[in-house]
Amino acid sequence: MRKFFILSCGIWIVGLISAVSAGVWTDDFDGNKLSEGWEFRDHNAKQTKYEVKDGFLRITNPGNWGHTTADKPMIERDVPKSAAENITVSGIFSSDPDKPADAWIGIFIYSDDDLNYACLLFGGESNQPQKALIGSMIKANWNDHGHPQTGFDVPVHLKLVKEKDVFSGYFRKSEKDDWTLAGNKKWNHKFDVEQVGIGFMNNWGGKTVTFLIDQLSIEGEGIKPFAVDPKSKLATTWGTLKAAQ
Repeated sequence: MRKFFILSCGIWIVGLISAVSAGVWTDDFDGNKLSEGWEFRDHNAKQTKYEVKDGFLRITNPGNWGHTTADKPMIERDVPKSAAENITVSGIFSSDPDKPADAWIGIFIYSDDDLNYACLLFGGESNQPQKALIGSMIKANWNDHGHPQTGFDVPVHLKLVKEKDVFSGYFRKSEKDDWTLAGNKKWNHKFDVEQVGIGFMNNWGGKTVTFLIDQLSIEGEGIKPFAVDPKSKLATTWGTLKAAQ
């Protein structure tokens, strides 16, 4: 009986340690510059601009390029090896214009290959309601897993989840809403995560689009909380922000 008790306690302690080892890192984009660890890259034309202002990271791209380019306008950061198998990336996003037609923008989870990744995006085609886009680029071949209409405009909450080799994506209007599965189903894509990115998959319409990131969170084993707590950031709505411009 004593051996069983000790064994049970040992299992419980190991389970507790395992349960608490996962952490959440959140960037609210306060201040006027990117926090340490973020890196910016542009696509070939080198025309993208970014700034941290009014509690948002803003990435502005003039467009007229497609999804097959390996170089995409985005900021990205490395992920510890401990989180390479299971990771959740979520955020709150807006755009200018409100319906970024002929462009897809959002969350990327990368392998060590720029043309091998999974992504969850929003945007859409001209004269159409806003949509989400979910899928993977596998060895430079696009694997589409759906473009569901969100049913609302910005802001939009997105969440991309990797559980071993299974990916899934979700969207919602606000914290009060339940998450909606983006696309038809979960899908398999085998790779170890190297980086997380937020930016453009493409902007083929030739129009300037500004991607606004209000908040970005990364959750996984070995992820450490943000080094400095946000300084009482106010919940600035996109409508209020536009009205002040």
